[in-house]
Amino acid sequence: MKLTAAKIAELVNGTVQGNPATEVGTVSKIEEATSNDLCFISNKKYIHFLTDTQAGIVLVDNTLKPIPENITVIKCASPYVAFCQILIQFFDYKDPNADVHPRAVIEPTASIGKNCYIGPNAYIGNNVKLGDNCKIFANTTIYEDCKIGDNTTIYANTSLYYNTVIGNNCIIHSGTAIGCDGFGHAPLPNGTYIKIPQIGNVVIGDNVEIGSNCGIDRANMGSTKIGDGSRLDNLVQIAHGVEIGKNTVIAGQVAIAGSAKIGDNVVIAGQAGVVGHVSIANGVQIGGKAGVNSDITEPGGKYADAPHLPLGDSMKSRVIYRHLPELEKRIRQLEKQIAEKNANNG
Repeated sequence: MKLTAAKIAELVNGTVQGNPATEVGTVSKIEEATSNDLCFISNKKYIHFLTDTQAGIVLVDNTLKPIPENITVIKCASPYVAFCQILIQFFDYKDPNADVHPRAVIEPTASIGKNCYIGPNAYIGNNVKLGDNCKIFANTTIYEDCKIGDNTTIYANTSLYYNTVIGNNCIIHSGTAIGCDGFGHAPLPNGTYIKIPQIGNVVIGDNVEIGSNCGIDRANMGSTKIGDGSRLDNLVQIAHGVEIGKNTVIAGQVAIAGSAKIGDNVVIAGQAGVVGHVSIANGVQIGGKAGVNSDITEPGGKYADAPHLPLGDSMKSRVIYRHLPELEKRIRQLEKQIAEKNANNG
């Protein structure tokens, strides 16, 4: 497949600077590109590659100046988004699987939509409702009474426990378990525990993507909820009764404890933790390895550290922390001087 600079500019609403007839057939990182490659620059740290890149076409920001004369660029509002649009339309993997594999097991009360693929050794339980154009890959288990919307893909070795609800246009990656029992155990006087039945479910909205090996627990009562457009990275733990708003992004190894409520458009960086029963307002950003141990009520704030602090306070604390060895040395010197002075005065 060949795409000209003129065609790409039309697709991404951009402007060509250079030769509009330049053609590319593949995509690449700018530092590894050849004359057949389309690349992009959205981070200023990579701008220096423009000087000697061999790329055929580079997507750049509208405001970028100066542009070397020996290359063809397409100026657009968001090079990263434009690059993604081209990838999706022309270069993304097109899955060839179709139909129901003869080794799939589908219970007679299940309802399967049009144009679905169900892979080998997949199990579709009683009263499951599967929408149109879904793909259920090998060894995936969908227990009774689950409901899955149109155009949703569930990759291999995934488990959906009973009554799970997943919306349209979702992607669930391999190894994820949705609807597991929440971690509910009540202590008894003799030091043992009684298991608390988890009789709720998990409800996932539309256009949600969940990475591999995540655990999303069913609610004790009611529903664990993930809102439309949210994105979970690999190895994320969502405990029972958690509610996550729309278009929230959660990076790898984050753990959110039971009944926490996360707002819309929140960003939680890797290895952060959120304790149970707290609320995080819309638009909040949580730094990596942070620990949220109380409500964050102000929308749009940025926080870091454990326990969490506003980002400005966190940065000040880090400056002080770096100087602790020096401060300790100065304190010991002052203590020595004071002791010597007291000895002399005595």
